[in-house]
Amino acid sequence: MTTRITGSFPFTAPAEVVFGVLTDPDRVYRWLPEGVHVEAAGPDTITIKTGSDTHEYAVSTDPGRFRIEWRTPNGPGLTATAQVHDSPAGGSTVEAEVDLPGAEAGETHARDVLAATMDRLQLEVSDNFNAG
Repeated sequence: MTTRITGSFPFTAPAEVVFGVLTDPDRVYRWLPEGVHVEAAGPDTITIKTGSDTHEYAVSTDPGRFRIEWRTPNGPGLTATAQVHDSPAGGSTVEAEVDLPGAEAGETHARDVLAATMDRLQLEVSDNFNAG
């Protein structure tokens, strides 16, 4: 069983700026949840550490579509995507989707973590957009 968490999150910056922050390896730690540590593990692969747990994810980006995907490289596991769209009235929207295997009991927590992560991303994007 897989639990899918989705959300649509508005940003005041253009899609290109949001995507740039979302995919900048030097900024990832600023918008991921507190206590999550990320390290490059090779080309298009990252290692995420939370407490004593370590997970490896393959990362693929499609800059032309402002889309990024993280997935467990070997077999079933977490999959997450974010796609950034320009908004007609200015700014942009991030459409996020996270598939959690067997996580029905943790669905509320997962939704809270996704919302907090998008709040942190909004702060980082705002800092970047206003500084530029």
